[in-house]
Amino acid sequence: MRRIIKTNPPVELNTWLEENKEYNHSYKDILGTKAHQMLKEKLLKEQGWLCAYTGKKIENETSHVEHLKPQTTCEEWEDVEYRNVVACFPADGGDTSHGYGAPIKGGWWDKENFISPLADDCERRFKFSWAGHISPNPDDHAAAKKTIAVLQLDEKSLQLLRKSRIDGFFGFGPRTRAKPLSIADAQLALENIDRLDRDGRLREFCFVLKQLLPKYIANAKAKAKAKAEEK
Repeated sequence: MRRIIKTNPPVELNTWLEENKEYNHSYKDILGTKAHQMLKEKLLKEQGWLCAYTGKKIENETSHVEHLKPQTTCEEWEDVEYRNVVACFPADGGDTSHGYGAPIKGGWWDKENFISPLADDCERRFKFSWAGHISPNPDDHAAAKKTIAVLQLDEKSLQLLRKSRIDGFFGFGPRTRAKPLSIADAQLALENIDRLDRDGRLREFCFVLKQLLPKYIANAKAKAKAKAEEK
């Protein structure tokens, strides 16, 4: 999970809220409006076009507006509060067929046991293996453990997708044509892994690669040193 730093809501949303401040509106009332369109666009840009929960690449057509605190538990205006919404995979927030992510979370809510992508420490609360598995950090961190379980973040297909991106990035495995990443390229990648590309997008699972890069560099240096000492 990558930390999302919220900026300001789109002007269109503020205008809609101001125009409707005397009414007890809910999220469904904003659907189909210019305010909703611009809200979705702002969330995607703010997140570098990555799903807030899984880190998968998303587009407008493959994502929905997700409520961190579910709509069913929101109080007045909370379900149109900018800090309560993020963009998530898939397009249909109720489609549980993928087996992980926002639809699996559904209406669950336990603030004390949920690691939000807005939390300052969210990236430190999870650790990833070379095989793409995710686990709590530290191992006994209750909220991280519960969040993984509720979102099914270690579901097989998601785990394998992470592994394929790890293998492709580092040049591992027989299916990749790339040479293993050099130490110099790995160091450069670590410096830039959090940066948006020219289209304003982040690399898929960049937070996973960011965590594994220092380990890769340390291991590569140790191997290089050992090889040099053999000569």
